[in-house]
Amino acid sequence: DGVSSRIEALTILETKANELADNEWLMSLGGWTENQFIGNQADFTLEELDEVASDRPAFIQSTYDHAFGNTRWFEEMDIPIVAGFEQHRDATGLSSYVVRDETGLATGRLNGGMPMVVSAIERFPVVTAERQELAIKEAFTHLNSIGLTSVYDPAGAGIKGDSYLRIKSLSEETGLTVRIFYTLSPLSFERRTTPNAVEEIIEEIRTSRPFQGNEEVDMIAIGESYYSPFHRDSLFMPTNPSEEDFQAGKNILSVAAQGGWSVQTHSSRPETIDILLDAIEEVNQQYPLRQLRWSITHADMVGRSQIDRMRHLGMNLQMRSISVLFQPRRGVLIQQMGEAGYHVPPLRMIQESGIPWGLGTDGTKAAQINPFVTLWWAVTGLALNGELVLSETLSREEALIAHTRSNAYLMFQEANIGSIRPGFLADLVVLDRDYLTISATEIKDIQADATFVGGKLVWGSL
Repeated sequence: DGVSSRIEALTILETKANELADNEWLMSLGGWTENQFIGNQADFTLEELDEVASDRPAFIQSTYDHAFGNTRWFEEMDIPIVAGFEQHRDATGLSSYVVRDETGLATGRLNGGMPMVVSAIERFPVVTAERQELAIKEAFTHLNSIGLTSVYDPAGAGIKGDSYLRIKSLSEETGLTVRIFYTLSPLSFERRTTPNAVEEIIEEIRTSRPFQGNEEVDMIAIGESYYSPFHRDSLFMPTNPSEEDFQAGKNILSVAAQGGWSVQTHSSRPETIDILLDAIEEVNQQYPLRQLRWSITHADMVGRSQIDRMRHLGMNLQMRSISVLFQPRRGVLIQQMGEAGYHVPPLRMIQESGIPWGLGTDGTKAAQINPFVTLWWAVTGLALNGELVLSETLSREEALIAHTRSNAYLMFQEANIGSIRPGFLADLVVLDRDYLTISATEIKDIQADATFVGGKLVWGSL
């Protein structure tokens, strides 16, 4: 939500804990980091979370990097609050990620990144189908409250097919207040990493079909991680696939093209993007791709040469505002790159290149999701803690178009949404202040007075 105060964050957690039913956990699964706070950026302590939620387990995840638990959560996981040196040294599973002080006392923090998060999720309580449906509706209400009417969900990790089936059922039964466009995400995230899985991935693509839904919910692409050894990298480390992995990736893309699939690929660095484009250009020789609108997401270090190659193929870019959180590694990136670090991502260069591109965030675990915080970041170049993180900024009009009309194009919905005009679906937001005339510093504070989807009021009032 773009909170920049540590005290306010704890207050939000306490308020939510008091609203929960008996035996329900207090959970915040990512979307924030301590670095976004102005002033005090200290870890949440075991004592603070015990005070916030004394009567229930609390698990507070910070992006995909680390998490915090309270005493009730540690007890639920059978993790000792105090452990001797050997007990801590020899710990396995979730216990091995616990941070302890010199006396062996758990601080409340767990490190370990994605493996820790996956291990924790596996031990979450089972939730009934009815509770999941209620959670979906509550989540959509929240999205409406911050002015969102459509979501392009790239299905990076942890989302199962049953979740989408449940959303489809809700759409058929009661209708949705948020349009959901999502991707086929073959196999589990952990299994998309070995050559042995390639045939299964290809078979799932061959037996699935895009564009079988409607304007409310539809699967429109493959992605964003379909075969990690081929394309998935980070800002700090390019991926250099083996010949076997390159051929596997190209085979997957060939089958996708043959089946008329759009493909969304997670690649960040120019070295990785160039290798990806080598494969795509070979596929294009057999199956012309221009009409399929293939895209690269997370392309924070894309260069002019890669964009030129992408334009020839009819591709587009999906850019994210994740640096608005000023994650710990963002500071490391700027230290390593110097001035060049403030050009990550190069929004001004992308805007002036003419390539189709859309502006958004990332998944709810990796990033904040308020669109007005994203627009503020793109216009001012600032992180939530007030530090400059981006020198290639946009005008307000450019940022707004990238977040609306351009995203509609990326979702194959440019004839339905993204603009207010006759014949479109009447998705619109009434704001509490004028985005185009207020001080740029106020943009992140904009709120929705009313949100309409399909001409129906789904949030607020007029």
